Amino acid sequence: MLDWIGEKILAIVTFVPALLVAEDSPTFMAVRAMFGLLLIVLIAYLIAMRPFRSVIVRCKKAMSNLFAPRS
Repeated sequence: MLDWIGEKILAIVTFVPALLVAEDSPTFMAVRAMFGLLLIVLIAYLIAMRPFRSVIVRCKKAMSNLFAPRS
């Protein structure tokens, strides 16, 4: 199972930079590494912010009430 997840992550990390840079380009590995790092940071952010999800939703609702048209 862990092997399957690893293969899927590597496929994503290879596919997305291939849309931006040719795979035979010398900078492809650098773009792939930057995208992989971005993916790791995004996953860490989502895990870290999970406990604060209710606070974030409350703040968003409060902010949307500030900018809502008044009748």
